[in-house]
Amino acid sequence: MELVTWDKSYETGHPVVDGQHKKLFSMINQLHQGIEENHTKLVMADIMEKLSDYVATHFKTEEEIMLSNHFPNFDQHKKQHEELKEQAIKLIKLFNLGKVDLSATIAKFLSDWLKDHILENDLKMISWLKEKSEQTVLHHQN
Repeated sequence: MELVTWDKSYETGHPVVDGQHKKLFSMINQLHQGIEENHTKLVMADIMEKLSDYVATHFKTEEEIMLSNHFPNFDQHKKQHEELKEQAIKLIKLFNLGKVDLSATIAKFLSDWLKDHILENDLKMISWLKEKSEQTVLHHQN
C-alpha cells in the first residue's frame, strides 16, 4: 500500500520539478514498503540515505531555478529546505544509532512535509515563475 499517492493537485507544470517530486513520492513509498515488509535495519538505512541524497539534489535544483529567476521569497523557501534537511539528518542518525525505530516516523514526516511543501510553497514558486515568464513575453510583444 502506498503511503503517498501522486495526483494532479501536486503538479506545478514545471517538468523537472514535477519529475523530481514524483521520484520523491516513489522513494517515500519504497521506504514505507520496506517498513511494512520488515526489511533489515541495513536495508532501511540504505533506502533512507538514498532518499536523503535525492532530497538534497531536488532542493539544489529548486534553489537554482529560484536564484536564476530572482525569486523574491528565495530565502524563506531555502530556509524551509534547510530545516527539513536538518530534521531528516537527525532522524536518520537516531535510527542508525538504534535509539528508536524511526522508519515509520521518517516516512510519515517526509510524506506530510513533501505534500505540504509542494502544495504551499512549490506551487506558489512555479506560479510566480509562470507569471514572470508571461509578463516577459507580453513585454517583448509590445
